[in-house]
Amino acid sequence: MRIIAGIYKGYQFKTYNGINTRPTTDLAKESLFNALQNIYPIEACKVLDLFAGTGNIGLEFLSRGAQSLISIDMNYGNIEFMKKIKKDLQIKDWQITKWDAIKFIKQLTIIPDIVFADPPYDSVQLHELVDTVTKSDWFEEKKSLFILEHSDKLIFDSEALFLKKQYGSTCFSFFKMNG
Repeated sequence: MRIIAGIYKGYQFKTYNGINTRPTTDLAKESLFNALQNIYPIEACKVLDLFAGTGNIGLEFLSRGAQSLISIDMNYGNIEFMKKIKKDLQIKDWQITKWDAIKFIKQLTIIPDIVFADPPYDSVQLHELVDTVTKSDWFEEKKSLFILEHSDKLIFDSEALFLKKQYGSTCFSFFKMNG
């Protein structure tokens, strides 16, 4: 794994096989950010990374100019892995927290511009997560963007879904309220 672009370009992640981690491939990550640059500006955005795992995607956002990053994960090993990267790269605007993603969304006080989530593909909470984010008052009010990485077998029925990109068995669904 590596950071593809921006100020941390070329940073190599050590191999890490934490619980429920499935690092996004460089090809899928590059495709995600190519699509993203045409639909939503990253620069100066506040990004929330749910089910952050290794921190790979969130760090890519920071590298490309995001103002701040909050990474949420339930696994202690994943949290420690991200904290080591934060220390190694001396990143100040990266908050790493051990918390349940859905509970965190429900009590959110800092409203993100972009929410990225990469939950375990077999999670039974995927539809609940989509509903929790897309039906939050702040989501429509701020016109936030929500990106969900998931298996190609899932289909979402949400009025906020406007784009789905597939790379092999990995899909990115993009949600944003119109207006």
